[in-house]
Amino acid sequence: MQRIPDRVRKQSDKNNKYDNYISLPEACKVLFLTESTVRYYIGRHRIRAFKSHGRWYLNKDNVLTLQNWLKSKK
Repeated sequence: MQRIPDRVRKQSDKNNKYDNYISLPEACKVLFLTESTVRYYIGRHRIRAFKSHGRWYLNKDNVLTLQNWLKSKK
């Protein structure tokens, strides 16, 4: 299991939600998209994300919202 950076933990502690962020590879598995496509959505501000220690972390609620939006487009 990978260690979550302090920045993520501190933000999670503020909201009392420990599962509030997921990594980029985990988001790709949830969305069934490639990493480059998810990075495209991050660049277009469709998903809130931040980079910490060289890794992307995405807001889990935003990932689920994007997943629902992608399903409705089909």
